Amino acid sequence: MHIETDSLLNRIRSGSWQKKWAQIKPAGAGVSGDYFGRNRVRAVEAVEVYSRSCKLKVPANEILSPMTKLEGRTMRRITSLPISLLLLTFVCVIAHGQSTSDGQVLKVRTDLVNIDALVKQKQTGRIIGNLNKDDFTVFEDGLQQTISYFSQEKLPVSIVLLVDRAGCINAFNDQIRAATIKAFSQLKAEDEVAIMTFSNKVSLAQPFTRDRQLITDKIMAVEKQHSSEQHYFNAGMYEAATYMSKAANPAGRRAIIVLTSLEASIDFSKISEKEALEAVLESGAIVSGVLVKTVGGRIEQGIRGKPTSILRHIGLRSGSLKMFVTETGGELISAEPEKMEATLSRMVNHLSMSYSLAYLPTNSARDGKRRQIRVQLSPEVEKREGKTVLITRRSYIMPKDAAPGTGTN
Repeated sequence: MHIETDSLLNRIRSGSWQKKWAQIKPAGAGVSGDYFGRNRVRAVEAVEVYSRSCKLKVPANEILSPMTKLEGRTMRRITSLPISLLLLTFVCVIAHGQSTSDGQVLKVRTDLVNIDALVKQKQTGRIIGNLNKDDFTVFEDGLQQTISYFSQEKLPVSIVLLVDRAGCINAFNDQIRAATIKAFSQLKAEDEVAIMTFSNKVSLAQPFTRDRQLITDKIMAVEKQHSSEQHYFNAGMYEAATYMSKAANPAGRRAIIVLTSLEASIDFSKISEKEALEAVLESGAIVSGVLVKTVGGRIEQGIRGKPTSILRHIGLRSGSLKMFVTETGGELISAEPEKMEATLSRMVNHLSMSYSLAYLPTNSARDGKRRQIRVQLSPEVEKREGKTVLITRRSYIMPKDAAPGTGTN
């Protein structure tokens, strides 16, 4: 049978679990996703109660592991679910294929789609932080969806810093390295950073870590520039998105921050732009980019970047940072090296200031297709705040069910 989220919560607080729930919940509290989100310790206890009742031989902490599999796919296909939703997802995942005490089998579908939305006042760039769920409307493939979760919690952040090491403009000189270190010093203790570089090849310079001194050391040790090599945006994006599955924050936000001098470039890597975008969409990460603004950079963009549109028309390979940013709901900012500290600090700060919205798609077919998302603000918001800018992702890919007989447990 299928047990939906509300039904599962009711089961946790009923029957043989009722006494234990009474011990771990605060006075007057019901069972809700919000409650679980606010109190992880008690949430883990509740999961343990559920696990024991279902005779599952899996510790609660393991249930909350970010690498838990859902029908053979990692959870990276669903973008950074808040812990209140992730908890229920992981409980259901572990229960899949397990028998309960009354012989029933639990099989839960958890195709929640999570969207991060950043709202800014257009003229000043001020972040608008006083909105509620009714201020947003979400459409999928043109059909309005019901928002089932809404929050502006400051969630943990997992960042892949992707540094361009190709071309004649150094997008990571000493001044920019110092600015990056300063920006990352604002991160919270639970936030994590990985560092990757790209040119003709993609390299992992530092796996995910929360060690701020190690991050500083690795930023300063990033490899030198390769002026004769090409900007393989697609390969860099693909590898960064794939590596994002190793993030230790299952309930956090995920971001790829690209430092480069180019907005677009010829790209003859083995990865196509379509393959790279699909990987990024599945990872749940937003892509943001900082363009190093110099005279040389503008010249290089003219030489390398402008042919991109022509290449697309004749079917040859190209890579566009702007496309990745637009599709995932990130920011693309140009800044002179001397303004890089303020620019990067603002970008990192914006990652934790987004609204989180989640919905269950009305189209429940697990067909492996890409679906378009459109988020609108109510007219009342602009009446109060003036002209606004809403930054959010444009699409996601629905997972595809395995063919009969090929599924995994």
